[in-house]
Amino acid sequence: MNGGLLVRLIGQICILVGLLFAILGIGLWGVGADVTIPAGKMWFKIDSASLSLLQSFVQRYINPELWNVLVVSLLLRPVWEAFSIIVVFLALVGGALVSLGRRRRSTLR
Repeated sequence: MNGGLLVRLIGQICILVGLLFAILGIGLWGVGADVTIPAGKMWFKIDSASLSLLQSFVQRYINPELWNVLVVSLLLRPVWEAFSIIVVFLALVGGALVSLGRRRRSTLR
């Protein structure tokens, strides 16, 4: 597997995960969930164990400041806004990676 193919694959996975977040957000809104409450509150109601697991993983293995600055700020936003930010971010990163992974055509023959 060459580097360009791997970068393109990671980009496509980012786009797919972004689409899944969009579907999840639309599904929550469709079933009548209150999407104006903070995302952290909803996540805690749905599955508090996974929220605690993610917090300990990010703080221990990645960077404690990443949790404090990035994740907490997302969890304090309304659900619809947090999902929108995640979807747009993943779409931009995924699109950039897919574009970078493409082979450039040579114009000289």
